[in-house]
Amino acid sequence: MSGDAAYGAGEEAGAGEAGAEDAAGEDDVRYFFDDSLAGRPCTCEGGSQIEGTNYAGRVTYRGVLTGRGFDQGDPPWRWLELAGRSIDDHSGQGAQLVWCEQSFVFLDDEDGPGSAGGGGEA
Repeated sequence: MSGDAAYGAGEEAGAGEAGAEDAAGEDDVRYFFDDSLAGRPCTCEGGSQIEGTNYAGRVTYRGVLTGRGFDQGDPPWRWLELAGRSIDDHSGQGAQLVWCEQSFVFLDDEDGPGSAGGGGEA
């Protein structure tokens, strides 16, 4: 997992700069891989902390799903991993790994909120 990992669902969904390894200590985390999502282009509406403040801002990421994900909690929140960049990042650097809450992931070839469907349970 890259140190550049971010979460995509905003402060209200527990987003932060920590990678998925931080969630690994939780007893209620179940990791999975979903072949049907791997490589699919998408947009993720999310957010992250504004550096040097106690505030968060909205961020939109574009990229492709890796197929990796995890469910956390009861009822579970489903997080999907996206390899991409913020649409506001014009640095020309490579893709970063971003964890996005499923309901904020929109597949380019489907319509509707949270279009990245279920499946892939471990």
